[in-house]
Amino acid sequence: MKILCFSPHTPPEIRPQAILIGKMVPEWKRQGIEPVILSLPGEEWNIDVPKYKMPRFKPNKFLAKIPGYFRLAEFFYHRQLVKLCLKIMAKEKIEAIFSFANPQVCNIVGAMVRKQTGIPFIAHFSDPWYDSEYQNLSKRQAKRILKKETAIMEQADRIIFVSQETLDLVMKKYPTEIRQKARVIPHCYDLNDYPKDEPKKENKFVISYIGVFYEQRNPGILFQTLSKITEEDETFLEKIKIVLVGSVDNYAGYTYEKIEKMLRQYGLEKITEILPRVEFKESLRLMKQSDCLVVIDANFGISPFLPSKAIDYAASGKIILGITPTNSTISKFLDKLGYRSFNYEETEEMAAYLKDLAAGKIKHHLNWEFLKNYDVKNTTAKLVTIIKEII
Repeated sequence: MKILCFSPHTPPEIRPQAILIGKMVPEWKRQGIEPVILSLPGEEWNIDVPKYKMPRFKPNKFLAKIPGYFRLAEFFYHRQLVKLCLKIMAKEKIEAIFSFANPQVCNIVGAMVRKQTGIPFIAHFSDPWYDSEYQNLSKRQAKRILKKETAIMEQADRIIFVSQETLDLVMKKYPTEIRQKARVIPHCYDLNDYPKDEPKKENKFVISYIGVFYEQRNPGILFQTLSKITEEDETFLEKIKIVLVGSVDNYAGYTYEKIEKMLRQYGLEKITEILPRVEFKESLRLMKQSDCLVVIDANFGISPFLPSKAIDYAASGKIILGITPTNSTISKFLDKLGYRSFNYEETEEMAAYLKDLAAGKIKHHLNWEFLKNYDVKNTTAKLVTIIKEII
């Protein structure tokens, strides 16, 4: 089965989408899928599959002030990508398209190609688009996005979501014939990516967060909780170490200076190590060197998000602490794994838990049987079944 894998980001980029593709594509090959990669220009991925580059969208900044220019430029950019896809499909004898978002450009173009050629098309949504609470859209913007999303849903033969909660949220506004095309294939892990256990370098209890902070998903509640413990027990600072990996990101608004200021505010600057963004396998090594890994969810009611980081954390075998709304996708995931999560109002309970955890008074047993659902071998087997259905 020769599949066009249409994804803006691929390894060796250090982005969630690129990391996901890096796990999936080698297993695709092992299970009989012949991928052809179409991605943005960048450092070359060292993998033995056909690879093509899509041009970047570069609107003219001088014309951008003209009303309607951006939408027109985007229209012609999508047309350019459709022509490129048709050329690759003819050369490589492509049997289906599998497109990834975010950004949504690949799903949009995949739908356009499907409409023009009838080739089977699978659209992958890691996160909601129109329904995302991370966006602050005007009515006009929301209307445009809904129109684009609907075009994708109508053309796609299958629509993949990474959690049932995301599927339910997005698809509830569509008729039955469209909802019936939706499937859940979660994010995945590959145990072959993880290093062997090394002797721990720290005598302290290491609490690590790996990834970027955002305005709606920031470390304030974690720092506040740890500070609360130290106010009640000054010796707690001597027992723990905080490691932040890749959290400094000027684009996301969390500069080194801003994070340092927050740490000083909570009296945690002396026990915190701030590390730059690292390659994926190095991040796995740092997970294995930790005692507790923290995943922070935005405080959006019943949050439907399940970040790939949580799956990577789980397969490391280390304890995971979730800061997430009650009954969110992450809270349900951690509960089934055998771990704890706390909502934004449960700082007292979280403080007591962390104190006992660091003291060795709490033991967790990871539910590996449940976690096998996220093994790349099993998630790929689901995808193979879906591709066979539509081909």
